[in-house]
Amino acid sequence: MSHTAHIRSRILIPLSLTFLVLLCGFLYSAFAIRGSGITHELEREHGETISIFKEMLASRIRLMTASAEVILNDPATQRAMRSRNRSALYAAALPYLRKLSANDVSHFYFHTPDAKSFLRVHQPDRYGDLISRDSMQRALKTGTATDALEMGPFGTLTLRLVIPWEDQSGRIGFLELGTEVNEILDDLSIINNIDYLVVLNKTLLDKKAMATGYAWVGRRIDWDKYPEKVIIAQSIPSIPPALDHLLSEETKKFSRNKAWNSAALDNRHYAFKTFPFHESSGREIGNFVLLYDITNQTRSFHHFIVYSLCFSCGISIFLFMFAWKILGRVEQTIEETQQQLSQEVVKTSEANALLESEVAERQKAEEALVHLNAHLEERIAERTVHLETATRELEQGRHELEKAYAELTSRQAIILHQDKMASIGLLAAGVAHDINNPIGFVTNNLEELRIYLTRLQAFIEEQQAIIQASAPPEELKKLHEDWNQLGIEYILDDFGALIAESLEGAGRVSDIVKNLRNFSRVDDFAFKLADINECLESSIKITQHELRHKAQVHRQFGEIPKIFCCPQQLNQAFMNLLVNAAHAIDKHGEVTLKSWSDSDGVHISIADTGCGIPDELLPKIFEPFFTTKEAGKGTGLGLSIVADIIKLHQGEINVQSRPGQGTTFTITLPVKSEVGDA
Repeated sequence: MSHTAHIRSRILIPLSLTFLVLLCGFLYSAFAIRGSGITHELEREHGETISIFKEMLASRIRLMTASAEVILNDPATQRAMRSRNRSALYAAALPYLRKLSANDVSHFYFHTPDAKSFLRVHQPDRYGDLISRDSMQRALKTGTATDALEMGPFGTLTLRLVIPWEDQSGRIGFLELGTEVNEILDDLSIINNIDYLVVLNKTLLDKKAMATGYAWVGRRIDWDKYPEKVIIAQSIPSIPPALDHLLSEETKKFSRNKAWNSAALDNRHYAFKTFPFHESSGREIGNFVLLYDITNQTRSFHHFIVYSLCFSCGISIFLFMFAWKILGRVEQTIEETQQQLSQEVVKTSEANALLESEVAERQKAEEALVHLNAHLEERIAERTVHLETATRELEQGRHELEKAYAELTSRQAIILHQDKMASIGLLAAGVAHDINNPIGFVTNNLEELRIYLTRLQAFIEEQQAIIQASAPPEELKKLHEDWNQLGIEYILDDFGALIAESLEGAGRVSDIVKNLRNFSRVDDFAFKLADINECLESSIKITQHELRHKAQVHRQFGEIPKIFCCPQQLNQAFMNLLVNAAHAIDKHGEVTLKSWSDSDGVHISIADTGCGIPDELLPKIFEPFFTTKEAGKGTGLGLSIVADIIKLHQGEINVQSRPGQGTTFTITLPVKSEVGDA
């Protein structure tokens, strides 16, 4: 039994350690995958939040612009500003201040042409100071309306709009409107259903000035809570302890914190991450802290880990007991084998005696072997010929196997990609169908609204004609003043423009839906007559999300005949080349698509100004699973599938590349009325 225990320990201990290592690796991978998922979700939430925030700022700018146009066109304000009559200007602007305050516009200024404050309508006692804010300086320099998100001397974040004020005599000054961003941030939490903190760096602020500024807008701040930060906006009633501790650290440590952290508050678990917060001028003034509720995810993940550990331990105990029993039987078999070997040793001794008698006979056989050696060279020559023939046959078989393996690998890559694109196509078709119905309602309603507006404008014109003919002069004057003060003519003109812009936006959404539908038919491999220029244009639209921020797309399409092909597969090939072109461009570059035809067929070239491909890698780029991208960022199937699709169409694909200058792929397709089925 001691031998048995020794064998069992030598096998089971390494086996148990191996299982433990695998279990640890599983746990590490599970936590790593969960962390990566949460990081991706935080980045996505931040991108959506910033987009909504910018759209809300743009909406508020449009509102302030409409209000500013009414003020600028008021004859009373024009006369007062032109004559530099501050009291008259204040009296004319005071009614507008009340209306603007109802729309959360808290800042109302009139400035002289040299950027000095002439009148603060919301604070009429302060005037005469030089305005050096970025928004004012840009309006002064460019002579056009400018807007900016800026932090004022009181520490408040204000969205400002500065509009140059000009009449027939030239520029008479500037009009500036501003609204506090805190109200927009409160609406942001409700619209996007997220939690956040906005903190500012104390190095850019003054304690007394900030207390005065926030008291003026009806808000309180706790300046002394953190050493280098101050919270100006938050969507949760209290700060989680972990985030509170992080805020208490130095600003450099807080800003360098690139990874997400977790925090608990009132039985809720949050993942939070800090992002820099900038003014419109680009100056970093603090941080935006995004909090993502992961309570349910954490609970599900813990349950998964517990169940996995219980299942793994149960399986390991069962295997351990099974191996213990099997190794016992093996040990018993070894002991029996040792006994049999002892018996064989005895038999071998007896056989040695017989061997000595056979030695003499072997000596005679050696003499016969010497005789045979004389004819050995002839036999070796014959065998050599047979071996060379067999070697050639084996070499031919090896080449055939390599060719079959290459074809199998290519087919496997195509099948994998087709399955993947079929799944994506189903998803794109579903999204296109869900979007198409409501956008149809919106388009039809906007068309009806434009018809109603036309009728309403005709009625108003007719009504004005009747009033002009029958109303007394005093009432006509009163109606004319109300007409100008309320900006009815501007509203009617702008109404039509708004409907036209909405119809244009709905048309763009319809185009996107159409492209999604075309893209969803990626599993349609039927050959038919198709326009290659249309295929290129469709591929550009599908990859627009990859190209719009990376490259300027140039189209140089020639007049080419339609060819018999599979347009869905060619769309996939063009799309793969365009995506690779976008990935090859580091910051911003150009992508040029050309098409032309000659006697050899139809030619397409796709060129980029990216990083290029080294010469030693060019022969390998069309091999399946070969990629120059980082691990996890590419499958190595894109160019392989492009080459197979072009080969299926009996065409050719060539590549020219210079490292650091760019890459050009040139495709030649034959002009045929039919193509054999692949």
